[in-house]
This record gives sequence, C-alpha cells and structure tokens, in this order.
Amino acid sequence: MSWSVDQMLKHPKRDSLLGVNIKSQSQATEKPAVVENSSPQPPSPEGEINFVVMGEPMGKPRMTRRDVWKKRPVVLRYHDYCDRIKEAVPTKVLSADVYAIDVIAYIQMPASWSKKKKEAFAGKIHRTKPDWDNIGKAVCDALFKEDSGIGDGRTRKFWCRDGEQRTEVKVLFNVQ
Repeated sequence: MSWSVDQMLKHPKRDSLLGVNIKSQSQATEKPAVVENSSPQPPSPEGEINFVVMGEPMGKPRMTRRDVWKKRPVVLRYHDYCDRIKEAVPTKVLSADVYAIDVIAYIQMPASWSKKKKEAFAGKIHRTKPDWDNIGKAVCDALFKEDSGIGDGRTRKFWCRDGEQRTEVKVLFNVQ
C-alpha cells in the first residue's frame, strides 16, 4: 500500500513512523526559534593537566587477530609508544572526570630532505602520514580504558627537527 502525503499527515502516530520525514506546509516554512547564547559551554569549574611524551609520535595501526600471537614490528612500536604515554602521564589524569583532550604531535622531517627544505618546513603543519585521528586514538587508548566520555578532542601535527620529536597532551577535566 502506498500512502499519500495527506494520509501520512492525518495518521495518529505520524511522529513515530520510522523513515518518514514529512512536514505540513506550515511546519516546513516555519523558522526555528532563536535561542540567545546557544553556544555550548564547557562544564565548570574545570582543571587542566599538560604533559609531554618524548619520542616519535605514532598513529594507532590497524590490528588483526594474528597480532595477538605474532607481533608485527608496527604493533611493537605502537605498544612502546603507549607505554611511553603511560609513563609520562600524571596519575591524577587516570582518576579525573576528563571531558576534552588536545594533542599536538611533532614529527621529524625525513633525513633525505635538503637543509633548505627542512628550514622551510620547520614548525609548519604536517600533512602526510600518520593520520591525525590515529595519533589521537593512540593517546586516548593509552590513557583511558573507556574513552567514550570524552566529548571534545583535537589533534594537530607539525614538522620538527631531529631530536625534537614529542607529543604534547592537554587534558581538560571537571574539578570535583
């Protein structure tokens, strides 16, 4: 049976019909009410903890079931990076009510680049692999068993010179 628009609008359960998005002419042309100061506000009061993880940042690799018993080199490097994060984090972060995280990764320029190119790119945005979201996932997985409570996250990547590789992490949490 095919329903007409009039039949759908007159149906007593029209708002609960799944997969149907039909509005009357007045509902469709109606402007939404303006709410003043509708920008989301972070919970307050808030606390902030900053820490630095020294060494080359790394994104989370795609894991397979085989990695449980036969560790690939990329998985071993990933676990080493997670261990460095766990060593650098203050213990207060592990028990805090974290709602946001900000990650800045400084990635070393390739040795094959000329000095001129290295000078031009030092401190600039890094736009190649590893992906920014995989770096953020690696940091969150190392810090939290369950990171679904984090409502805001940002990851940025920058080029750096040899020996300056690091990951700077800022964690925002509710003060209890």
